Amino acid sequence: MVSYKTRAISLKTAPFAEADKMVTLFTRDRGKIRAIAKGARRVPSSLGGRVETLTYGNYFLVAARSIDIISQAEVLESFQRLRDDSSRLLLALYILRLVKEGVAEGQRYPELFDLLLETLFSLKNREDPVQVAKYFERKFVILEGINREGIDPQYVLSEHIGRDLRLW
Repeated sequence: MVSYKTRAISLKTAPFAEADKMVTLFTRDRGKIRAIAKGARRVPSSLGGRVETLTYGNYFLVAARSIDIISQAEVLESFQRLRDDSSRLLLALYILRLVKEGVAEGQRYPELFDLLLETLFSLKNREDPVQVAKYFERKFVILEGINREGIDPQYVLSEHIGRDLRLW
């Protein structure tokens, strides 16, 4: 089995099997990937908090046949300041969901990764959260090549993703 190291932002986690977590990561060099964090739901787990949603870190993975396995993780930024502010947290989760829903798995996307990381740091640094989210939406539709002049990016994104963003 081949192992590799990548920097990634955890977009989503979900319970998997008895004590594992299914983690959706967005990486700069491999795009969106899904991986399993073995034993991450156990109380004395070293991976539990390191793979949580909204965590930016170095991830060490083993490429398996069907799905990769996270063997180690090192947190570079937990965005605790975002987690402590409910309005900023909601916008950060909205942005993560846009990336999760709007990008195909395995599609390498370094520009979007950089934009996402920059946006999360802007939210953390107490910039106006609504303006930061609007900026991200505008840049996202431009990067995706779906920008339409004169139309609010939310409507274009709703069409792109296939769901009405106002209902999120």
